[in-house]
Amino acid sequence: MQAQRTRWGWTLRLDRGEEIVDTVRAFAGREGIRAGIVSAIGAVGETDLGFFDPATRASETRRFAGDHEIGALTGNISELDGQPFPHCHIVLGGRDMVAYTGHLFRGVVTVTCELQIVTDPGVLVRAARPDLGFNPLDPR
Repeated sequence: MQAQRTRWGWTLRLDRGEEIVDTVRAFAGREGIRAGIVSAIGAVGETDLGFFDPATRASETRRFAGDHEIGALTGNISELDGQPFPHCHIVLGGRDMVAYTGHLFRGVVTVTCELQIVTDPGVLVRAARPDLGFNPLDPR
């Protein structure tokens, strides 16, 4: 990963073999980022997407193999249990030009991933909500 500070945050370039969510989490930890907006384009191979089912309070996951373009990746960075928490969704497209979308649990870069993080000096906190099955933002 290569990073450059910008006026509003950071630009990152992730390279082949790097996993997007773990890389963003580690970078946010090193830089002290606890509030931010994430946006990216690029290409991924093995990718795990999720769909949250409110009835079961659980995510259904599906693994995508092969080459896919990142049509859009958007999300935020907040704090959960004192650690940076990237929450991202992604739209994937393959050779068939069919789009798949969902919560990004894992995505391994195949060519590149060009990522922008717009930061805020504050902290966005997530609340533990076992009754919901996920940890929503808790704006204070």
